[in-house]
Amino acid sequence: MGKNKKILLIGDSLFARHEGFNKPAIEAFLLKKSPQLIIYNSSVAGDATIDVLNRMAAILSIEPCDMVFILIGTNDLALNKQVPLREFQDNLLKIISFLKEKYTSKQIVFLSPSPVDEQKQRYRHNRLIETYIEAIVTISKKEQCRFINLYQLFLEAAKQTSISQLLEGSLDDGLHFGSAGYSLLADVILEQL
Repeated sequence: MGKNKKILLIGDSLFARHEGFNKPAIEAFLLKKSPQLIIYNSSVAGDATIDVLNRMAAILSIEPCDMVFILIGTNDLALNKQVPLREFQDNLLKIISFLKEKYTSKQIVFLSPSPVDEQKQRYRHNRLIETYIEAIVTISKKEQCRFINLYQLFLEAAKQTSISQLLEGSLDDGLHFGSAGYSLLADVILEQL
C-alpha cells in the first residue's frame, strides 16, 4: 500500500461505533494494521441511504481521498423502518451520482451488510439482508463500482468460530460486531488499497 493513502468511510453504526475505543472501532483497527492511513469517517449511527443523501454536501466537502468505502443498507432493510427495495436502489444510484462528481467508479467501493445472529436480532433476518445485497450488487455492476460481499466473508470466517462469536459486540444484539468482526472488516478494506 502506498504512503499516506486517504480513505473516506460512509455508512451507519457499523462504521461509527466506538466499541470501547476512543474513536470508531473500524478506524482503530485500520490504524493498528496500517498506521500511515488517513481516514475521514462521515458515518452516523442509525443512518439509512436517505440520511446519507441528506448529508451529501458535507460528505463531498471532505478533501479528495484515494478510495471511498460505503457500508449502508442495514437500516434501510430493518423491518421496523424498512425502505422499499426500489427506493433503496434509487437512493444508491443518487449516492453514486453525487460521488461521481468527485470520484471515478473504481474509487467507489460498496460493502454489503454483514449477516445477523437471528437468535438475537429482532428487526433483521438474513434472507432479507440477501435480498438487499442483490440490489447493491446490481447497482454496483451497473455503475461499475467495486463491491465487497462482507456477508459472505463473515459466513466464511464464522466456519472457524461461530456467527454469534463473530457478531459479539458490546451491545450483543446480533447485529453490531466487536473485535473479531472489525479486524475482518479492516483487512477487507486494506486489501482494496
